[in-house]
Amino acid sequence: MTKNRINWIDFGKGFTIFLVLLGHVFLGLYESGKFINYSEKLMVVITQIYIFHIPVFFALSGFFFKSVENIKEFKNYILKRTIVLGLPYIFYSIIHFALQKIVGESIKRPTTIDNLINIYKSPIGITWYLYILWIISIFYGFLSIYIKRKDILFIISIIGFTITLFIEIDSFIIQRMLIWGMFFMLGAVLSKVNMENIDIKLVIPVVVIFDIIYMISWRKYYRLEGKLINISYDNPQLWVIGFIVSVIVAFIIFPRVEKLSPTLFDYFSKYGRDSLGIYILHSPICSMLRIVMLKIGISSIYLHIIIGIILGWFLSIIATNILKKIPYLNIVLLPQRYVKLR
Repeated sequence: MTKNRINWIDFGKGFTIFLVLLGHVFLGLYESGKFINYSEKLMVVITQIYIFHIPVFFALSGFFFKSVENIKEFKNYILKRTIVLGLPYIFYSIIHFALQKIVGESIKRPTTIDNLINIYKSPIGITWYLYILWIISIFYGFLSIYIKRKDILFIISIIGFTITLFIEIDSFIIQRMLIWGMFFMLGAVLSKVNMENIDIKLVIPVVVIFDIIYMISWRKYYRLEGKLINISYDNPQLWVIGFIVSVIVAFIIFPRVEKLSPTLFDYFSKYGRDSLGIYILHSPICSMLRIVMLKIGISSIYLHIIIGIILGWFLSIIATNILKKIPYLNIVLLPQRYVKLR
């Protein structure tokens, strides 16, 4: 693995986590119910972002997936994945619950103490990504003991997703594992594919045309009781083609950004290394910013968007840096300082 390839993965994580924050700012405004006149416009932006960021994040997470050699190694693998993903999972859940109790009546869907106790089976808020990434890692890690070829594991993941086309499984864990495991393994397979010879000048117009057709189709057909809704992450059905295209496009473009815009590449690469911290901290920060702005009477959606994105981004970075410097508590983001991870 070359240094350049690792760097572009860092860029991808940094850029994608920025899009995650962007998406939550717009989704928060939509769900607040305070900007009814802008509902459709907000939903268009939300959908455009959501068909890209999480699919790409899962693929980037799968990029470094390696097969597990035996059961003994698998036990260590489970422990490592549980510590790396479990600590931020628990930390966010506690922070989420505490902040909701402080804010009180301003919360539309309050989290109860039962919700907090039951995080072992039902994730709170954005932690669903960490939860599902953990179970995907464990599942395919176990399979890799006996199946070393990533292409075969990818085929198994496709079969898993195909099942969800015909059966919506009444289990959050299984349903989302079957859906998002395909993107995790897609990332693992693409890590072995050389895309340097693909002409980006041809890719961009094709992608633009695809996106226009996709979004027009979504506006026309993806409605609930006549109301535009976001593509479901629980059961995307054939709309998943937009997710797949997003991953492939990201893996074609991300490695080339360093030459096209070194400054942009270096900026997001820097924060890509802190993407986990930004991920678990941006949501409560952006929510608090929106609540405060509404309480002090800021009613301009444009101010909400600008302030929410700029302050949300920089405060998330600052909060991540502070958390990394707090002794013992920084185990959430830097477990390797306290636990030997093999």
